[in-house]
Amino acid sequence: LSCGMARRPAPFLRWFAIAFLLASIVGVPLIFQEEFVAVSDRVLAAADERPLAAATLIVGALTLDVFLPVPNGVTNTLAGAAFGFAVGTLVIWLGLMGGSLAGYAVGRWAARPLAKRFLSAGDLDRAHELAERIGPVALILSRPVPFLCELTAMAGGIAAMAFGRFALVMALANLGVA
Repeated sequence: LSCGMARRPAPFLRWFAIAFLLASIVGVPLIFQEEFVAVSDRVLAAADERPLAAATLIVGALTLDVFLPVPNGVTNTLAGAAFGFAVGTLVIWLGLMGGSLAGYAVGRWAARPLAKRFLSAGDLDRAHELAERIGPVALILSRPVPFLCELTAMAGGIAAMAFGRFALVMALANLGVA
């Protein structure tokens, strides 16, 4: 379109992409359930001998949850079983913060430029205003919800929510989940 308006994808393609994404998020953990159990057993065994390596693996898995369907409930329970309440909470919190910050970064520096191709400047300005007004509440409420927590972290970046505010809200919300 030559008049500067962004071209939006066909509704069918949008719904197909959403359905594919949701099926992947639910299906991948089910397909690899045995592998998750095997890895969990190895992490529990390694936590006694090499606790730093086990903690790093759990933090890494929780951080990568933004990009891969990592079962947070299993991973969080594994951290608690391997390290106990206090250290387990710290390990989980570090992983959740890593995932939150990665989601924000992807939203801000990868998805936002893409969104500019499909949304008008006015749409992005309204998204920013909405993120500043209700973003903290949305981040807190979505934190324990699979998929939605990663999506809202990315949305915070896309909407250019103030980073300090985002990080503080996520630190507190992630502590509650951890």
